[in-house]
Amino acid sequence: MSVYTIKHGSIAAVQYVTDPMGKTVSVTDSKEPDKAKDSLPLPVLAAVNKQFGIVFSLPYERRQAFIDSSVPFEVFVADEI
Repeated sequence: MSVYTIKHGSIAAVQYVTDPMGKTVSVTDSKEPDKAKDSLPLPVLAAVNKQFGIVFSLPYERRQAFIDSSVPFEVFVADEI
């Protein structure tokens, strides 16, 4: 089982994902092709997208408080055989 840690950046459009080897990549909400997004396992990408969905569903004036109070969370990914 591999563990990825997701932490919200200081702005709504950025999250940081740390892989099991300790490498951290930034992921943005951009619709442009993103090499970091392409390298993430599907469950991790789904968690990142869900987090973006939550923060962007909030009224603009409440987003920063959400970001400031967010805590890093882990996503567990089954290792391929």
